[in-house]
Amino acid sequence: MNNQSIDSRIKEKLKSVLADYIKEKGMRQTPERYTILNKIIDMNVHFNIDELYERIEPEFHVSRATVYNTVELLCDCKILRKHYFNENQAVYELCYHNHHHLVCNSCGELKVIANDNIDDYLASIKPRGFNPEFSSLTIYGTCSPCNRKKGSQKK
Repeated sequence: MNNQSIDSRIKEKLKSVLADYIKEKGMRQTPERYTILNKIIDMNVHFNIDELYERIEPEFHVSRATVYNTVELLCDCKILRKHYFNENQAVYELCYHNHHHLVCNSCGELKVIANDNIDDYLASIKPRGFNPEFSSLTIYGTCSPCNRKKGSQKK
């Protein structure tokens, strides 16, 4: 994602999805869960568990286990998506809009792209006996700065 502010309607929708899911599953409504969701919404970037914990801890004391468990809960209720890009460590993102990813194989930079043509094409694929819920396209390559470095190293 691009670290832009999320519209207040979307924020409220995400909180409502969590509240409904917790209620449906008979779980407790805890301030920790909502604090973690609020921090994720405020960040609005791809993140790993350690990055999220480091952003939350100075403002609100919570254990790493609680952060991990809450992130998994947010994945279960489809507020977050989990990806494994160039590393074995999971990277998470809010899934309130569809987009795709460009990942540099050299430096690991992650860029988000939104492209209606890609979305339309993926939506047109209707595999028999399969009901798609979302699509995620990741393109791996080399970013411009890394291409320039490689070019200057060849001289």
